[in-house]
Amino acid sequence: MEIKSLEKVNSKDILNVFNASFSDYFVPFKLTEEQLMSKMRADKIDLTLSVGVFENQRLIAFILHGFDIIDNQKVAYNGGTGVIPEKRGSGLTKKMYEACLPILEQKGIDIIFLEVITQNIQAIRSYEKIGFKTTRTLGCFKGNFKPIKSYQIADIKEQDLYEWNLMESFWDINPTWQNSKNVLNRSKLENDSFGAYIDNQLVAYVIYNSKSRRIQQIAVHKEYRKRGIGTKLISELAKKHGNWFSIINVDKKAKNVTNFFNLSGFENYIDQIEMELKLSKNSSKYIV
Repeated sequence: MEIKSLEKVNSKDILNVFNASFSDYFVPFKLTEEQLMSKMRADKIDLTLSVGVFENQRLIAFILHGFDIIDNQKVAYNGGTGVIPEKRGSGLTKKMYEACLPILEQKGIDIIFLEVITQNIQAIRSYEKIGFKTTRTLGCFKGNFKPIKSYQIADIKEQDLYEWNLMESFWDINPTWQNSKNVLNRSKLENDSFGAYIDNQLVAYVIYNSKSRRIQQIAVHKEYRKRGIGTKLISELAKKHGNWFSIINVDKKAKNVTNFFNLSGFENYIDQIEMELKLSKNSSKYIV
C-alpha cells in the first residue's frame, strides 16, 4: 500500500471510491460526478492537502481536505473520509492522518474541522486517537414542509447580494463549514435566496441550494421571531422547489431553530458531532 497526495488523481476515480465508501453508510448516498465537483468547489477542496491510499495503483481510501482562512486562522476542513468496504478495519484513516498531518503543519494550518455521525463509534474513536476533540452536536433534518402559523405581514424579495454584516447579526450560533458564508459565497450561482422586509428593512432571510436540495441558512432578527416570518420564507421556496427540503448540521444548542424545524414537519433523522484538532509544531503528538 502507498499513501500519497490526490493532486494527480482523476475525479472519476475519487467519485468511484467515494460512492463505494458511502454505499452502506448509516445514511447511504451516491453522488454524480457533477455533484461531487460542486461539493469540492463549495468545500474549497485542495487536492494537494488531500491524501489517498493506493493498492496496486488503485485508490481504496481517501481524505478530502478543504482550506480557508477564517478569523485569521488557516483552517482545513475534512470534507470526506472514505474507505471501500472490503478494506475497513485496517486503520487506514489513522495511517492517512499520520501521512498528512506533517504536510498540513508545513502549510501553516492552525486547526482541522470535521463532522461525523454520532452512531459511527468506530470513526469517532479513530479521530479521538488522532487527537480530535468534540466541539458540538449537530442535528440533520429532512421532510415535507408544513406551515405552522399565519404569516406576519412582510414583503418577500429575492436577494441578489448577501448583506453579511446585517445578516450575521440575526445569528444565535455560528454555522458549520458547509453552511458558512464563505461556502455560500462560492456556491452563490447554485443558490436561491429570499429576504423578508418590513418597512424596507431586512428582518430575515433564507438561502437554499437547489442542487443539494438543502436549506443552508435561515435566520430571523431577534425582535421579529415567532411571527411566522421563517414560515413565509420557506413557503416562498416551496412555490419554486416543492415542499421537500433537507437541512444539515444545525447546532443542537440553537433550540429556537431546531424547534422550528420540528414543528414545520421535518424529521431530525440523524445527529452528527463536530470535532476539531488544533495543530502544533509536532504532528507526531497526535498519533497514539
